[in-house]
Amino acid sequence: MDYSKFYNFCLESYAKLPYVFGQGYAFRPMTLFIELTYRCNFRCNMCQFLGLLEDSRLNEKKGEELTAGEIRSAIDSVSRFGIVMFTGGEPFLRSDIMELVRYASTTRKSYIVTNGILLDNEKSDELTELGCANLFSNGVASVGVSLEAIGAVHDEIVKVPGSFEKIVSNIRYLVKARKKLGKRFPVIGLKCVMTKHNVGQLIELYRLAEDIGVDIFNPIAYYSMPNTDRHDMGGRVDWEKYPQSDSGVDIEILKESISEMKRHSKNSAVQLRITPPGIGVNDVIALYENRMTLSNKICYSPWTTAVLSAYGEVFPCSNYSVGSVRDGKRFLDIWNGEKMREFRLNLKKRHVFPACAGCCFISTDS
Repeated sequence: MDYSKFYNFCLESYAKLPYVFGQGYAFRPMTLFIELTYRCNFRCNMCQFLGLLEDSRLNEKKGEELTAGEIRSAIDSVSRFGIVMFTGGEPFLRSDIMELVRYASTTRKSYIVTNGILLDNEKSDELTELGCANLFSNGVASVGVSLEAIGAVHDEIVKVPGSFEKIVSNIRYLVKARKKLGKRFPVIGLKCVMTKHNVGQLIELYRLAEDIGVDIFNPIAYYSMPNTDRHDMGGRVDWEKYPQSDSGVDIEILKESISEMKRHSKNSAVQLRITPPGIGVNDVIALYENRMTLSNKICYSPWTTAVLSAYGEVFPCSNYSVGSVRDGKRFLDIWNGEKMREFRLNLKKRHVFPACAGCCFISTDS
């Protein structure tokens, strides 16, 4: 089953009623991305937060990260049919990460995205034990692990020698742990960002995903988000600024790699999921050539999805804060507050902004 396609269908269906009739209001969020920390043990050369990671203020603000209690309160605001996604930075640098995963998985589905270097056997065993019993039950629904290339190329991208072998070993153990318990969940995905450094290795990565035995191989289109400064969030976002993709990518190799992956996927047990999932392959190519057409694109995301920063800001996308849970407001009050409603109505009027090009949440308007 294509779980990603099914969940995207559920999100769009959930959004359409308030999108059409809600006057900027929305039901409870179906998806909450929680950026647990901006600390990271990698320095990936294409990371949107690379500037932040090199900022001396990052360590100074470690003590300002949301507490477990504040995060639990936000989790309680998510629809009982929804999913809580733990991201970063590197989530496993939070000492309380498994406590938070356990809490979210008790009443909702959870999903964690990690670079995999700290995904040790103990964590893998617990994530597997917390895995959903079936598609409709609570628990850990998915674990996504980033693996950017093969061997030394990966290590050079992330700037950590020996990390490739360690991550592959960790993923293999997670796959074995799940098999040992005879479980379908968590779904295990191998993720990479398509850049000039790995575009020629995409099919090799796909075959590695098959060899390891994961469920999904997820190449992600790279684009330079215009507004990602988590130190200085606010309303000063340039929505008219079209993002630039990785201009160093050899387009012909990219086309060939995507075509080969698409052909390969027809006979593979590992699902191929190219992100953004809501647009066609031609749009992905156009994105890398900085010529994506937005006139036929639409976004329902702010009616279903929110992001909670490590310091408490709530934002629908990019870096546009609509409030903070540390300003004495409940998450749900911010979710349907005046600023968020204005953002939704403005987006609905425009369908998408130029800054949305390449975003994971846009889709083709049918």
